[in-house]
Amino acid sequence: MKITEVAPVLLRGDECYGAHAGDHEATDQGDWLLLIRVRTDEGLEAWSDVETLGPVAARVISGQGMGALGFRTIGEQLIGRDPLEVEQIWDELYVATAYYGRRGVAMHCISAVDNCLWAIRAQAAGKGLADVLGGRRRDRLPAYASTLFRADPEANAAAVRRYADLGFRGVKFGWGGFGVDTGRDRENLAAILESLGPDRTLMVDPGWYIEDDGRPRARTLAQTWAMLTTLQEVQPYWVEDFAHPEQPDLYAAAKRDFPWLRVAAGEQHATIWDFRRLVSEGSVDVLQPDLSRCGGLTVAAALPSDAATAGREIVTHSWLTDLLHAYSLHYLATLPEARWVEFNVAQSTLSAGVVTDRLALHPDGTVGVPDGIGLGVTIDPDFIATHQVAG
Repeated sequence: MKITEVAPVLLRGDECYGAHAGDHEATDQGDWLLLIRVRTDEGLEAWSDVETLGPVAARVISGQGMGALGFRTIGEQLIGRDPLEVEQIWDELYVATAYYGRRGVAMHCISAVDNCLWAIRAQAAGKGLADVLGGRRRDRLPAYASTLFRADPEANAAAVRRYADLGFRGVKFGWGGFGVDTGRDRENLAAILESLGPDRTLMVDPGWYIEDDGRPRARTLAQTWAMLTTLQEVQPYWVEDFAHPEQPDLYAAAKRDFPWLRVAAGEQHATIWDFRRLVSEGSVDVLQPDLSRCGGLTVAAALPSDAATAGREIVTHSWLTDLLHAYSLHYLATLPEARWVEFNVAQSTLSAGVVTDRLALHPDGTVGVPDGIGLGVTIDPDFIATHQVAG
């Protein structure tokens, strides 16, 4: 079997990221969305989303590379290869893009292609994806609603009540300017906890950078410690991704000063080497590989042994479409222990529309691992045709 096509499918929308005043729900990246499709000469086909700068990534997939190794595009490197040689292909793509890649957009594209190849491997075997990843241990996972902080306590409280009514067992609020104004943070957290009640779990994802007078910057150390002091009053299940990704030692330093703190991180990281640094230098409690960024399932599949040895939890980061939710569910279904799956409730029109049957929350607050051969979700060709633009 040979790969015959590696195609970027770039979709355009008209919704902006953020928690907008008066809106019922926050919105993820609704202006651009990149999907990647891989096809073979035996008629097998797989899709993956990829959370990255879509117009640039489209060129990384199908643009014109250079003659020297290290400057190749992903598509030209893959055409004609056996798609079942998944792990070998990952190593080759890492080298083929090494001079302009290794992290960032190129690694995001490798991640999406890798996911597709795993789905094709499952299709070729006539099995579900979890089965070829090591075997399904569970059919559903508890889900937490993943959303953005709203601007005021009333709006945050209303959001919590909505997620509780839907049946989510946990809620994660993130970004939205959290970690700059201590007084506002304290008011928002109080409103969230009051509506959340004692039977549901709170996670907080303040992010590691902010926008200050229109300019992006990382928080100062003093701002970060002040934010953690505020969070100490509520002690969420975890605090996520608050340190610069190149400084994992800041997580360990924070844990020394805040003994209650459980750190979650990984959405900004890629390759097994990055995750080993999070364990060894950062003492991170919850590892969060994003399958559309970390290097794909090949990288994620190498992580459980390290996590088990160090006593760490794995919860994928999956803030995008139901394609990413499905890949994450299959992966988490194979782990010896899996307590949560992240479920993006802030899907834009683009994120929500790419599959024909959206994944749904069960009344008990869980989401089922898709059944069937391969990934188990189906692309909506009409929606894609309506929103596709030239790469």
